[in-house]
Amino acid sequence: MIIRECSLALVLLVSAWAFPKPPRTIPPANPSDPDRLPDGIQKRVLVLGGGLAGLSAALELAERGYDVTVKEKSDVFGGKLFTRRVDLPGLGAFDVEHGFHAWFFNYHQFKDIRRRLKIDNNFRVWKAVHYIFLDYKPETIYSEGPYPLNLLGIISRSPNIKLTDAILSSLMLPDLDFFDYDTVYQKYDNITFDQWATMRGVQRDLNDILLRPALSVTLNEPRAISAAEMLMYMQLYFLTNAEADHREVTIYSFGKAILQPWLDRLSELHVELHSNYSVERLTISDQGQVTGDSKDAVVYDHVVSAMDIVGTQSVLNATLSYYGNKPIITDSLSKLWSKVSRMKLAPPYKVLRVWFDKQLNASTPDILETPQHTPVNLVAQYHRLEQEASAWANKTGGSVLEFHLYKWAHGDVTDDQVWTIISPTVKLIYPEIFERMFNILGYHVNSFENFSSFELNLQMFRPNSSFPMECGLPNLHLAGDWLKTAYPSALMERAVSTGREAANQILLSDRVKQVELIVTSSKGPGIL
Repeated sequence: MIIRECSLALVLLVSAWAFPKPPRTIPPANPSDPDRLPDGIQKRVLVLGGGLAGLSAALELAERGYDVTVKEKSDVFGGKLFTRRVDLPGLGAFDVEHGFHAWFFNYHQFKDIRRRLKIDNNFRVWKAVHYIFLDYKPETIYSEGPYPLNLLGIISRSPNIKLTDAILSSLMLPDLDFFDYDTVYQKYDNITFDQWATMRGVQRDLNDILLRPALSVTLNEPRAISAAEMLMYMQLYFLTNAEADHREVTIYSFGKAILQPWLDRLSELHVELHSNYSVERLTISDQGQVTGDSKDAVVYDHVVSAMDIVGTQSVLNATLSYYGNKPIITDSLSKLWSKVSRMKLAPPYKVLRVWFDKQLNASTPDILETPQHTPVNLVAQYHRLEQEASAWANKTGGSVLEFHLYKWAHGDVTDDQVWTIISPTVKLIYPEIFERMFNILGYHVNSFENFSSFELNLQMFRPNSSFPMECGLPNLHLAGDWLKTAYPSALMERAVSTGREAANQILLSDRVKQVELIVTSSKGPGIL
């Protein structure tokens, strides 16, 4: 006990008491301008991409009087939140999403949209994260109190991490306490997170249990991801305040809980929504104004490109080729292409959802993260999460389990081969499935390669939402989770925030008051 208390005192001496960092507000640059377009003024905006970024831009603009058209390549809207109705032989039809997502405290822009759409009741708290490992005992991790007390609490409750590990890892504390978003990429984007951990003497147990599991949510290759990017994740999801790691899940499918209310609101605002629409290239005037896409005769005042990396690269490359004999246009496009072309994708991944005839025992967690059980990274019991699956399970005694398979390294296999490949790993995670001879009643696989790579040395080339304007394309704006922002952001919140940024650039140019942004602090918690 004395050794334990002395260890705690030493860690406190290193880190002292840190102040929580509240979010900061980026106010409109034009607060005196009107809230909407003046009566009689018509402005048309084309939004390419119907994911979170595109829907975010569309909502801000439509609420301020713009005529907005959204064109989505897929047959459904939502991007990485899409939901499809899937018919399973013998079982019926079910909502199946892109894959499980959690919603964090620092998702400020998205929380604002939730309030405006009146969908807060579609979410519930996910209190603790459960992990199992190959090399360690199972962990249940949750954060209470301000940093560093939340970190000390996690360590004191851990069956694996010793307080001496924290003391020996104390060289990492300055990079956490004095995190600075404005300089972290200059300092650490040229080394991997593993190299940073080695340099800072982070002990293996602490690294494996507290730090490295966060790598998986990026879907990036752990050996290549930028140290700066991961330090930003720690700031966003853990360090800023006691609630930073608090998360929520939806009680319905994403389609019902989020997307349909969002699309209904856009329809009320007379937004034109087109799915199954593939854009080939942009049309650009001799003055550098992007007027639309090559298949549309309508001339737009502004264009927001909210496509993913592959879509953006394809459209820009085709546009650059088409205007190759017009130097004024190609000079601007070439500058834009110089950054966009450097963006890379994270490895491919799959999401497998299985309907079984039995349920796991009640002590198993609703959501289980498995960072050392490649190719399985997460298992979610959907019959405990969403009402449709729950109703089916209550009626039949069955269960609905979703397996996230990141960094898929087994090549191009048929969907019915996926379970065979992962079964030996699943048996290590949940032997009960095999001991009690669960039978598979239904089966659905989603396969993707659409997450942005955040490997080292990419940040210097990553464009922001206003980069096309800097290149000489004044009415073209970017949005998406693959861009960079001037404040900590990631994943879904980055998509929504850059959609709002793109809308704000349009509002400013038309002298309509911008929408404020509430963002996570760029500074670490510091010490007394």
